Amino acid sequence: MTATWEHALCDVRELEAIPSGLDAVAHSIAGGLRGLRKKADVRRDTARVEALAASVRDITDGELRIRLAELRDHFRRHPDDSESRVPVALASVCEAASRSLGMRPYLVQVMGALALRHGFMAEMATGEGKSLTAALAAVLAGWSGRPCHVITVNDYLARRDPEKMRSLFDFCGVTVGCVTGPMEPRERALGHAADITYTTSKEIVADFLRDRLALGSRQRASQWTARLLWRPDDMVRESVVMRGLHTAIVDEADSVLIDEAVTPLIIAGSAEGGAGGASEAFEAAWRLASGMESGMDYRRDERFREIELLPPGIERAELLSERMPGPWRGTVRCRELVHQAVIAREYFHRGKQYIVRDGEVIIVDDFTGRLALKRKWRHGLHQAVEAKEGVPISPLDETLARLSFQRFYRLFRHISGMSGTALEAASEFWQIYRMPVLTIPTNRPCRRRDLPDRIFSTGEEKWSAVADEIAAVHATQRPVLAGTRSVAASEALAATLRARGLVCSVLNAERESEEAQIIAQAGQRGRITISTNMAGRGTDILLGDGIAELGGLHVVATERHESRRIDRQLFGRAGRQGDEGSAQAFLSLEDDLFRRFAPALLRSSQFARIGCKVAQRKAQRLAFLARRNVLQHDTWLDESLAFAGRE
Repeated sequence: MTATWEHALCDVRELEAIPSGLDAVAHSIAGGLRGLRKKADVRRDTARVEALAASVRDITDGELRIRLAELRDHFRRHPDDSESRVPVALASVCEAASRSLGMRPYLVQVMGALALRHGFMAEMATGEGKSLTAALAAVLAGWSGRPCHVITVNDYLARRDPEKMRSLFDFCGVTVGCVTGPMEPRERALGHAADITYTTSKEIVADFLRDRLALGSRQRASQWTARLLWRPDDMVRESVVMRGLHTAIVDEADSVLIDEAVTPLIIAGSAEGGAGGASEAFEAAWRLASGMESGMDYRRDERFREIELLPPGIERAELLSERMPGPWRGTVRCRELVHQAVIAREYFHRGKQYIVRDGEVIIVDDFTGRLALKRKWRHGLHQAVEAKEGVPISPLDETLARLSFQRFYRLFRHISGMSGTALEAASEFWQIYRMPVLTIPTNRPCRRRDLPDRIFSTGEEKWSAVADEIAAVHATQRPVLAGTRSVAASEALAATLRARGLVCSVLNAERESEEAQIIAQAGQRGRITISTNMAGRGTDILLGDGIAELGGLHVVATERHESRRIDRQLFGRAGRQGDEGSAQAFLSLEDDLFRRFAPALLRSSQFARIGCKVAQRKAQRLAFLARRNVLQHDTWLDESLAFAGRE
């Protein structure tokens, strides 16, 4: 245990400055050249694995286990001098997968595993077997004895994948564990102690921060190792659960490293003082905000979803301060409360940004459509929404520790990832994480038909056309998957279809517990499935008997997203592994994307297609700048407060 902790803590990567201006251009060129060289290595090693596969196939199970044990011992004793043995090791692991799982890896999965080994962001299409690809690479990393974390997008996959691959890991002589939200510290420590640990992004960052808080001034590897030598039980007593950072394999990496990286992860504790005065203050601010008028008391900024209090609004907020309880009586603080209350009124809507369950406001992640349990909006916004909904006001929190996801993942000595949609963010993956993108070819040619977008002037016309389209395709008995942007939209579409006598299943944050069952049936004859962005990510939609002959799964996108990657993720649900399938988007000029980001000239039916592309590029650029600002702010705090405690 001591040696592991010493190695793990001192092996965290020293962070490099992120280039800007001409340095960024030069850095991108260097990254492209480096990527080309490493791509040649991947192709060369893939050919070697293919050539070695036949010789491994003829040996007995006992001989294969002996070979795997010898390779494991070599990787553990010489972790930095094992690259020459990677082809034979991977060929042996592939054979173990065939015998233990009944799944012989495709050549493209071998290429994907090698891409992960070489530190690439591997773009692999939906249905190409990313779970097995990650497991192959994880075995090689787990053999080294250094911590290997496989990061997934939700607790369900973090539990499912290690169980699904457990027989392979057992055959190869590596231990596997998982860490999910409900676990207690001792369970989390056992999960992190395994050779390979499956977990989610939020859980690993939270454990890292909690360990840092527990270690306090003893974060340096030498200090902690000396203490463990003298008092080895201190790790348990201090509630430290991780054994360090070394290798990260990130599944659905665009979601984890980009979409979820908009805000930092914060460990918070209850602020001093009771919540009684706070409840009264937030409720009073909401009552005032609910009666204010746009254009008179405040000005809206649709693009940034912000508001600015105008002089009449400021005057009303300052007058309110006279009736506030003691600690909330200051005029500046009162203006802040009213400001947040107006934002809650204008831009945060039940069924879109959040739901209310058992008297609690629960955030709905805008990118995944999933519930963001245990998360709260900051700076009093969460309490403002609670006041709006008339539920109990939660206590205000104070920040104990914070870390941006970008900064955290840059601490890993070795990081790689997989995604079905990576090319659009290739520049960001390289600039922030030093990962070049490698597109892995599909095992079979993609036969999905992407139909032209249909564009309407109003939302009412669009939703009527969506319902017509679903009914028409359903009449052919083909399964249909309709993607929506919010819980409210999914429920409204479901109500419209049911009014027409059509039976449908709804997958959204309100029905998250039914996800696996809904997705398992989504490819069957005559099925209609309505889903938010979650769309069963990480789980294939398998076609029922005879569905391919009918034309396969038909995907209907009811709105374009700010990020083109998320549109591609939804379309990628159809046409997996060479299946038949089709996809089409339905848009209206009243959609959020047009209203917020399209220039006025392009908000017309004549220029709608151009306007959509311009709006997406603008939205993606603003989102990138927001993520970069989060990273820069986090870096500034780290340097100012000396939080990280480097050697």
